[in-house]
Amino acid sequence: MNFDELCNNVLKIDDVRFAGIIDRNGGLVSGGYKEGLEQYLQTDESKMSFHYASRSWENRKNISHRVGKERFAIVEFEKVKQISVPVDNQNILLISVESETNHDQVVKSVLSLLGNS
Repeated sequence: MNFDELCNNVLKIDDVRFAGIIDRNGGLVSGGYKEGLEQYLQTDESKMSFHYASRSWENRKNISHRVGKERFAIVEFEKVKQISVPVDNQNILLISVESETNHDQVVKSVLSLLGNS
């Protein structure tokens, strides 16, 4: 899977602010912010957010043997929603959208791009 191409396609979805591939250690492998938008987090805060998202994903994997593989997770903040979608056993696609965005539509579009619809 071409991560750069995936992130670029996700950034084309309405209201997506950020699309990035995050590895299991919280490192940004590919992707970035949509140009021209105000960034709510400083660089070091973004790195912390990536780390927290990867830790949460790893923690949820601990119950997958009982409830099945995670398809996606959503965290809603006052200003943004953060959506994480596993792309393989080592990486997640982390997406940030505006808080009022219909996240169901974004998730459907992303799952379609991944061939998981």
